[in-house]
Amino acid sequence: MVVEPVSVTALSFTEYVMSGQRGRISIVSEQREVYLGVDPWVCGFYNPMRDAMRRAANSTDPEAELEVAVRAANRNGQSRAFAELREGFLPWLRGTRATGVPVQAARWTEGELSLRVRPHLGLRMPDGSTAAVLVYTKEAVMTQESANVGLRILQQTTADILPGATPLLLDARRGRAFKMAKRTNLAKLDALIAAEAAGYVVHWRMSA
Repeated sequence: MVVEPVSVTALSFTEYVMSGQRGRISIVSEQREVYLGVDPWVCGFYNPMRDAMRRAANSTDPEAELEVAVRAANRNGQSRAFAELREGFLPWLRGTRATGVPVQAARWTEGELSLRVRPHLGLRMPDGSTAAVLVYTKEAVMTQESANVGLRILQQTTADILPGATPLLLDARRGRAFKMAKRTNLAKLDALIAAEAAGYVVHWRMSA
């Protein structure tokens, strides 16, 4: 019998890692509901705001693009969440003085876990450098330790996504962008990610 790999996004896996031992079964169960559910109502909660962020990066009036998403919010909790995201994201975007550039998708695989890697934003900075950005939108505060997981996966797929780009993970509610520190021990980080990937697969199959 061929066992299909577990397939989620790089950001979902990063959120699993940051959830702590007690929260992991719950978050995997929630993610299974999103990925395997047939009801579109349970998924895509943050998609309108992420779409607005992409438009904002190429707009002469980024605030207007975000406001459209805030005004259109119609699901329970969306209006407050989108407003908080606007207040965190807009100053950060303006501070970068960046413009949007296209990004591609890639696959990252470790054992039985297959991650879809597609940054929510591709940015070109004023100095000509580029950044591939995963946008984290949840209420829990992102930490550097957890961000390193997503950043490493981005780093390993950058050649396919946006060659030469700097990987960033943006905690949009706080307007804080994480990047990989030069002193990061990549061998230890890769070992951690491999262990977490195996754990994710176990939790996913146990939640079936």
